[in-house]
Amino acid sequence: MLIDYIHKNSTILLSGDSVTDCGRARPYGDPQTGLGNGYPFFLQNIVTGTYPELQIKIVNAGISGETSRHVAERWDRDLDAVKPDFAALMIGANDVWRRYDSYMYPEKQVSDSEYESNIRAIVSSAVRKTQGFMLISPIFIDLNKNDEMRRDMDNLNAILKKVASQTGVIYCDVQSEIDRLLSKQHPTVFSPDRVHPFPATHYAIARCILNTIGFKF
Repeated sequence: MLIDYIHKNSTILLSGDSVTDCGRARPYGDPQTGLGNGYPFFLQNIVTGTYPELQIKIVNAGISGETSRHVAERWDRDLDAVKPDFAALMIGANDVWRRYDSYMYPEKQVSDSEYESNIRAIVSSAVRKTQGFMLISPIFIDLNKNDEMRRDMDNLNAILKKVASQTGVIYCDVQSEIDRLLSKQHPTVFSPDRVHPFPATHYAIARCILNTIGFKF
């Protein structure tokens, strides 16, 4: 096997919010219908451009604007529809954002405790229905850890890391890679609003995911 977690002819489901969605096709985006222009697109092309003989297919199920609550509600339907061999989830940006842009609408907000409950439910199902699962850290594209949104995002990532450790699923620390980039250039190089990545940032996310599973470039 080339990669410890992925074999030939694997289907990999990626889910999340707008950072994953990026204009993908509906009901599910794939290499034929359209993966969007974000990190799922880069993942597919890096893998295919390096090892075309593996015939690995990425499927994008990200939906812009969603929180972990929304993903938890649809997760089993997506797994049953796509039947992936492996899956990965990057969610949390809107769980944080709704605390600030929807501060007058508590019904839209997701607490840390609900976030953890949602993630645990997602992991439990993924472990039963796939051969491998990865939790990808959501990102805040700013090094200022005193910023309230950055602090909240760091708290969610601590939850993800804890759940991954306790359940044995893979944890991909994309935030640390983004921080490395931010130590070299201003956040405006990587995002227009500190949440939605520019193409170079999506490429960095894809590389971080592949490095985490031991992909040989």
